Amino acid sequence: MIADPTRPLSADEARRNRRVIVAIAVVFVLVSVSVFVWGLTVTRKSREAARETDAALRSVAWAVLCYAGQNDGRFPTSDAQLRAAAAAPGPASGKPWPSSLEAAMGGLAAIPAAEALGKVGVTWGSSPEVAPDLNTGGRPSSFGTVDAVNGWLAEYARDRVRAIGTEGSRNPAP
Repeated sequence: MIADPTRPLSADEARRNRRVIVAIAVVFVLVSVSVFVWGLTVTRKSREAARETDAALRSVAWAVLCYAGQNDGRFPTSDAQLRAAAAAPGPASGKPWPSSLEAAMGGLAAIPAAEALGKVGVTWGSSPEVAPDLNTGGRPSSFGTVDAVNGWLAEYARDRVRAIGTEGSRNPAP
């Protein structure tokens, strides 16, 4: 330590100070690299889990849309109903929901609905006219996936209500 800060450093003091600064810089760089690598490892596992959850959410939403398309717009009201449903073609295309399984999956691998139901949470509607609400069940998910799949189901339900309203206006009750 220098007693008089205005006094110039000797060559030995300058060398010692440079070594201390270099040592601190090396420790800082090593800690930064270690934290970066650890962060990549932690987030990689979380991103893999999120992809799996997203695939399950999209698979269940597609199965619900297919069920509704096969059952005159009526949604399943339990896991058992969805599991028991036979594979069906997708709902009508050209609407704000996906028109094919590939579009619904968004590049992810499809999961059978029975298996996917165990990986996500579903709050079933009180009646077949009410769209179920899908959630992650506490698992990680990509930003926006839950909103997107619930949006598909809500739009399908709204479209069904619009179709019923249009049919009712064309065929008024006597």
